[in-house]
Amino acid sequence: MTNNSDRNSKYISPQVQRVLKVIELMAGHEVEGVESGKLAAELECLASDMTRVLINLEQAGWAERLSTNQNRWRLHKKPVQISNTVAHSFTTALSALQIERNNYGLIR
Repeated sequence: MTNNSDRNSKYISPQVQRVLKVIELMAGHEVEGVESGKLAAELECLASDMTRVLINLEQAGWAERLSTNQNRWRLHKKPVQISNTVAHSFTTALSALQIERNNYGLIR
């Protein structure tokens, strides 16, 4: 019997996996940013590959260069907005469930 990872391995893209890892590595560096060379070293890839990833993230609104240092990158507001949207959705759903729970409370 094969598991899902075996079945899906033919669809795994190293480039997409690299982009996702870069996003994870950039998280927490929103104030001071991170140099592309450090990201490349962390992922053991060529500087040109990292530049390609960062430029694509920039084009998509997911990353930006620091205005004070063009050699440093940070996540742009889009991933933060997505995260906040998810958090808001959960908060709204929990509030609705709490109302339903209260409506179906015990009869005393």
